[in-house]
Amino acid sequence: MKKFTTRAVTVGVGTLVAVGAIGAPQAQAIDVWANPGHSKSGKSYVHSARASFTANGDTFTVYDDEKDGYQPVLEVYATRANGDGISGSYWYDKGGKTHGVLLSKDLEEGSAVKFRMCMSWGNKQFACGKFRTTTA
Repeated sequence: MKKFTTRAVTVGVGTLVAVGAIGAPQAQAIDVWANPGHSKSGKSYVHSARASFTANGDTFTVYDDEKDGYQPVLEVYATRANGDGISGSYWYDKGGKTHGVLLSKDLEEGSAVKFRMCMSWGNKQFACGKFRTTTA
């Protein structure tokens, strides 16, 4: 009896294809990740936090990877299923070294979702990363 192993590799933004026991490729939804960037002084915050967007459920999850006193901020631009726009910054303040769902909305299927991560101290955002764009 032959043993089949399913392997998956994520490369950038796109569709993950896994080969199942019957050998046919099967598309699966993948997370799109965003990280903060660098402060004006050049200090890197790339590994301080991250956020993922999962199209299945239209959910943003934020990971605060360091207990450094800074708060990750998710900046989002998207369209809800009812046609209303979403634009704004959402602060994640759980004390560091934590993660959780920050935002879950019913988005318009096939619409563009644009988001990025920043860091904050109080109400001041800094070290914003590049925008990532994907489809709801």
